[in-house]
Amino acid sequence: MDRLKDRAIQVARRVGKGAAALALHYSGARELLSTVQRRAVGGRRILILSYHRVVADFAAEQKRSLYTLNVSHDTFRQHMEVLQQSHDIVSLDDALSVLDGTRRAARDVAVVTFDDGYRDVYKHAFPILRDMRIPAVVYVPSALVGSDRRLGHDRLFAALRKMRDRGIGPVAVGVGNPGERWLIDAFEGGAGPELALERLIARHPTSGLLRVADALEDRLGLAHEKAADGELPMTWEMLREMDASGIVTGAHTAEHTVLTNQRLDDARREIAQCKAALEKGVRKPVRHFAYCNGYYSAGVAQALKAEGFVSAVTTEDMPNTPGVDPYALKRKVLWEASSAGVLGIYSKPLIACQFEDTFGMLALQKAVSGARPTNFGTSGTAEAGQGASAHG
Repeated sequence: MDRLKDRAIQVARRVGKGAAALALHYSGARELLSTVQRRAVGGRRILILSYHRVVADFAAEQKRSLYTLNVSHDTFRQHMEVLQQSHDIVSLDDALSVLDGTRRAARDVAVVTFDDGYRDVYKHAFPILRDMRIPAVVYVPSALVGSDRRLGHDRLFAALRKMRDRGIGPVAVGVGNPGERWLIDAFEGGAGPELALERLIARHPTSGLLRVADALEDRLGLAHEKAADGELPMTWEMLREMDASGIVTGAHTAEHTVLTNQRLDDARREIAQCKAALEKGVRKPVRHFAYCNGYYSAGVAQALKAEGFVSAVTTEDMPNTPGVDPYALKRKVLWEASSAGVLGIYSKPLIACQFEDTFGMLALQKAVSGARPTNFGTSGTAEAGQGASAHG
């Protein structure tokens, strides 16, 4: 019953947002609001988009993977076509030059990024970007490149969904403490696998969550299940080939670690380890960073600057305007449902409103801050609040 209620709420929200987008788009209000905001900020806005997996068949992947990370290659191409109509799509370095005033922009500027280094970005997104001559950044966890290891959040989601499908509770699954306590808290209030995953990633250190994933897979008989090829990490050869076409490699920690849940000294070491490994693998300097889960702190930002990074991106959903901190750049996270309108299928007016930040300007949606205190103490002692994307 709870799942049906949640589904009804999701449909109602989609219909409402889709209908609003139609009215805003065809009335001309969307373009008017954009013009007003450009003038208000005294310059052009920089939109940074964040994607994860680009898949051949969204419906098929929805049944076996963390679907809120996925967008079909057809929908992704449509996104890029609409984006080219309203924005100049540039490299992140060029966008930074617009923000600091050393480069002029004739209209709003956009940057395309991908998190986590999934192999199907190479297979499905790269051909589209190459054909349309669109530059991009792929932020990858260095320790996974070229391996057959799945990311921790993919492993956890598969296990959490299996628990739900089998009707197994946090105690009955038998992972022992502290994992048992973490699971009880994550499923509090009848939360589904999606919300439970958000809570786990937001509150606990990555190393501990990987141990919970190991235990869950063992208890549920999932340890030897083979992942889909597109869910695996890219190889070094793929990254170098993409780089030759303007798709540069950025850093996303070594183990896809939420750095604000680690002691700052540990975060510094992982940042340095990640940068060194990536630069050796792609044979070029790596200058851009993406915060896992979108969470960042002043201490982590300073550590990135000390290692020679020139930018870092969050998942705070708003445009970037002149004066923004380059180590707290804002991004809009998109997936298949981001452009699903009234009828549940792709809607050009809706994605146009997304790109123009129309709903944000009307206060119909609010960006959630990714800023967290610098963690000088024991790993995982502070429970971060929820809200920013758990999959960045």
